[in-house]
Amino acid sequence: MSQEIQQAAEVAQEVASVTEATGGIGTLGINLKIFIAQLINFTLVLLVLWKWAYGPIVKLLEERQEKVAKSVIQAEEVEKRVQDLEVEQKQLIATAKSEATKILEEARVSADDRKKMLLEAAKKEVQGVVLQGKAQLQAEKEQMIRDAREDIALIAVEAARKILTEGVDEKKAGVLAQKVVDSMSK
Repeated sequence: MSQEIQQAAEVAQEVASVTEATGGIGTLGINLKIFIAQLINFTLVLLVLWKWAYGPIVKLLEERQEKVAKSVIQAEEVEKRVQDLEVEQKQLIATAKSEATKILEEARVSADDRKKMLLEAAKKEVQGVVLQGKAQLQAEKEQMIRDAREDIALIAVEAARKILTEGVDEKKAGVLAQKVVDSMSK
């Protein structure tokens, strides 16, 4: 046991000498020289990262944030334009429908007018044909009357000639005239 106590005393003496050499930090197990060197190294690494890594990364993030903001604004503008185009499209469709209705109405009116004109022309043509037919019938009637008069005159002349050649008997003249008329009508 004494040896153990002696060893514990030696360890305590070493700890005390190290504590005197490093100050109060040595008791925590920190070497002041190594701590200062690590602190300087950390500061240098922090400065290097700040200058060449953090700055560009922050700049890149800001640029990206600006791009996203611009994209959002553009998307809102596009959405507004789409809505405006939809309204414009509805107006164009309504205008086209009204124009189509107007054109159809004009076409119907034009067709009705054309129909009336054609009917009037057809009526005039029919009236012309009827008048021409009446005139032709009248001419044929007059021609038939002339022909009938000529035939009657010929019959009368023939009857007179036969009567004169056969004698002047009234009874006989009537019979002969009847024969001549019968023979002419065949």
